[in-house]
Amino acid sequence: MPSKIRMRGNNTYELAVTNGYDYYGKQIVYRKTVKAANEREAKRLYYEFESSVIRGELTQSVKIKIGDFALQWYKEYCEPRLAASTLQNYKRCLQQNIIPAIGHIDIRELQPFHIVPFINSLVQKDSRHDGKSEAVNGQAAMYCYRVLSSMLATAVKWGLIPFNPCERVDPPKIKKHIINSYNGQETQAMLDVVNQQSIRERMIITLALATGMRLGELLALQWSDIDFSMGTLQVVRSCQAVPYQGLSTKEPKNESSIRCITLPATVMNMFGLYKQWQDSEKIRLGDEWIEQGWVFTTEKGGLIHPSTLSHWFKRFLATNNLPHMPFHGIRHTSASLLLAAGAPIKNVSTRLGHADIRTTGNIYAQSLQSADKEIASKMDDIIDGKSKLLNENKEI
Repeated sequence: MPSKIRMRGNNTYELAVTNGYDYYGKQIVYRKTVKAANEREAKRLYYEFESSVIRGELTQSVKIKIGDFALQWYKEYCEPRLAASTLQNYKRCLQQNIIPAIGHIDIRELQPFHIVPFINSLVQKDSRHDGKSEAVNGQAAMYCYRVLSSMLATAVKWGLIPFNPCERVDPPKIKKHIINSYNGQETQAMLDVVNQQSIRERMIITLALATGMRLGELLALQWSDIDFSMGTLQVVRSCQAVPYQGLSTKEPKNESSIRCITLPATVMNMFGLYKQWQDSEKIRLGDEWIEQGWVFTTEKGGLIHPSTLSHWFKRFLATNNLPHMPFHGIRHTSASLLLAAGAPIKNVSTRLGHADIRTTGNIYAQSLQSADKEIASKMDDIIDGKSKLLNENKEI
């Protein structure tokens, strides 16, 4: 009889199957008590149980802690699907918050009354679970809530639990984020001083404003993505910086982020001049230039680190006494100006690569209101003009 079968009483046996390691580095042991007429039947039940464990078919009699499942979920579900930067954030959330707080609870016993105080504790000072005293902000609490909910949704799909308890818990409240962007006058002031910069920085800022592209999308742009005859560019990848792994490219944020953007004629003309400048740099550097096809590069042709451009932009604004705005604010500025000018929200949403038009509407509600006021003003002119016309033609 295998050593992992232990007789507990008359016709009663305890089965123990090991499979993998838990969050703490200990072997995960799945146990089950069964009734068997003899040792031969106990062996048969053991091998059936072992097979179901290996296939991931966990039965209701098998206990598994949330911390143990989190490790299995991270390795078997997250790693094959998520980008490296997202994996880093998931890992940090699991290790610093979810596992220390509720990792000891059997996943089938987890209820909303466990989750509510955990989520509340994240935004309360001196209550973090990784030993640090400061509280996380609302956005970080919401992120942990979403990671936990995603993990539990997978547990439902895998047949481990009947429902996702997070669906019965209200998500943490988040203060409405004020978008830091420029109005038309501030944008013009920025463009005036941008024109005094080197052609590379001038091209990056102008293209960011013209397209509303994300920073990672801009830096991952290759010359093969630009169609000079059609005046368009394709967004098909994004640059990311992962700690201890360096720079790499990945698919954009979501499927809708893969898109084609039509460029203004002025931007296409600037692209032509920029291409000439880059080609001259290649000739000047000779063998020192590393040709990889990037549109925006370091001095010798490599990928630009996102933080390098972000820090340059911060210094650029400060040096020229312009209001502070993160680089991502250029994207918001682009969208806000287009919507305020009356551009259809559907077109702007597609241009930005939003997965849902409601996202665009929620983020840029103020700009949409401004455009709506302009439309109302024009309608007022129409109605007022029509009224005067009626008055003039009215018979006395």
